[in-house]
Amino acid sequence: MAKDENTEAEGKGMEGKGGESAPARPSRKKFMTLAIIGAGVVIILAGGFAGWKFFLHNSGETGNADATVKQDKENVPGQIVALEPFVVNLAEPSEVTYLKMTVNLEVESEITAAEIQAKMPQIRDAVLMLLTSKTSDDVKDTGGKLKLQDDMVARMNHFIHTGKVKAVYFTEFVMQ
Repeated sequence: MAKDENTEAEGKGMEGKGGESAPARPSRKKFMTLAIIGAGVVIILAGGFAGWKFFLHNSGETGNADATVKQDKENVPGQIVALEPFVVNLAEPSEVTYLKMTVNLEVESEITAAEIQAKMPQIRDAVLMLLTSKTSDDVKDTGGKLKLQDDMVARMNHFIHTGKVKAVYFTEFVMQ
């Protein structure tokens, strides 16, 4: 029995010095800290989700619907007016360069298309003057063609009062 008492006394001495009971307290503190942090994270995530659901998600749906309606109005294809082909000499100082170009115009309405037909001589003249002022270097790359389209839209819209030309489309573009 003396041995048992000594063993118990040694065991009790070890508990105070870092035996089995001492590490249990820090692990409980760690567990409680992690549990509080975890609960906080869950609450923050739940609050964020609820905020998104009630505030952003609902208003986003109406905003998307409004944006879709506006986009549909802008993307509605207009009337297409085909112009007769243009054949011009480009403004080349050293050689003769021809440009043959066929153009279709997209306009807002039938009324605008009718006005374009009525003012066709003025529109063709404006386009011819624009084309003959260009060199082959001006219109041979994509950037030059896009600028030419923009210039043509601006010149044509100068003559039209009931609507506007929305876009110019090249259906044939040949330089020689």
